[in-house]
Amino acid sequence: MPTIVLDDDLENLRPTLHAIDDDKLYAIQAKRDAREIAQKCDGQYSLTRMLNGLFEDNPRKLAPYELSCSERIAEEIGRKPRNGYLFAPSQHRQRRDLTASIASSGGYLVDVETAPGNLFTAFLFGVLDYVRLGITLLTLTRNAVFPKMTGSVTAGWLTNEGASLTESQMSFAVAAASPKSVGAYCEASDQILRQTSPAAQAFILRMMALATAAEVSAKLISGTGASGQLTGLLNVSGVGSVSGASATYGTLLDAVKNVEDASGIVDPSKAGFVLAPTDARLFRGRELAAGSGMIMRGNELGGYPAQVSKSVPNGSAIFADWSQLALLSWGVLEVGIDPVGVNSSLFKTGSVGIRSIWTCDSVCLHPESFQKIINIS
Repeated sequence: MPTIVLDDDLENLRPTLHAIDDDKLYAIQAKRDAREIAQKCDGQYSLTRMLNGLFEDNPRKLAPYELSCSERIAEEIGRKPRNGYLFAPSQHRQRRDLTASIASSGGYLVDVETAPGNLFTAFLFGVLDYVRLGITLLTLTRNAVFPKMTGSVTAGWLTNEGASLTESQMSFAVAAASPKSVGAYCEASDQILRQTSPAAQAFILRMMALATAAEVSAKLISGTGASGQLTGLLNVSGVGSVSGASATYGTLLDAVKNVEDASGIVDPSKAGFVLAPTDARLFRGRELAAGSGMIMRGNELGGYPAQVSKSVPNGSAIFADWSQLALLSWGVLEVGIDPVGVNSSLFKTGSVGIRSIWTCDSVCLHPESFQKIINIS
């Protein structure tokens, strides 16, 4: 049996219900204990309280509500957090059975507006280059397989009532997605761990999100798919390419035409270019033709929006309907503290190292919607 002490009223029921129903009694008691923990903390989740509990190596005493949230998330997803970490809650993982007595939220974790996982992703998506271009964002709870039709359906006219239509040969493929972990590390004064204000929590989450966004942005484009990385668009099978050697305006138009010929523009409002700052500088200084203006004017290329991003390798650019790139997250954020003494410089300055681990993956839903321009010169 679990190490739970029954309240007197439940203990008195045991002889009547017999041992076969002990599990039910313990389940009732577990919910009571969880509600009591939440009431002691006023039902308010505090990331800094959780971090301070980890820092002092005693989250059960110093952050009981945050620990109970992490334990319930672990139960839901079927695994424990890494050693030295705790799970931080997100909106879609709320339940209604743990702190139902708290009127402000009615869920077992925290009000959706202030859930740390939601703040983290809000900060992350707010600075992630490709969200502004219109990539698809999805939240999942388990591994996923996305069906893709790689053939096409044709239509035709019937010459008479007895005529037959030409049969279309469709073929199907799948794109699989599974959680991949990206970690971020930042340093902060240990005094901030003793602050319980929303501003202190937001400060830490924003630092983590900025670092994570930079890494995810880079790997969405150039990730190898190996060593736990995302598979970036430059390495996705089926994405076409155009040589950028001595690139002209026609080079850009060729990339656009190739996507259009493949019926790759599903949502025209999400079509556009991404390129590195070095290549943006090149196109801003290269003329369309003598005296006719520059290839890149402002943030526009070939009549489409152009996003300049350091996440794109020099010498490369991509034209795409960005709605056909999906960034998937599993809503699991793990946060931990550097053990005291691991980093001597932090110990001397009264600072602590804070780590976060976020699970995500990317899927190219329609490779024909993308064209890469390589070896730009």
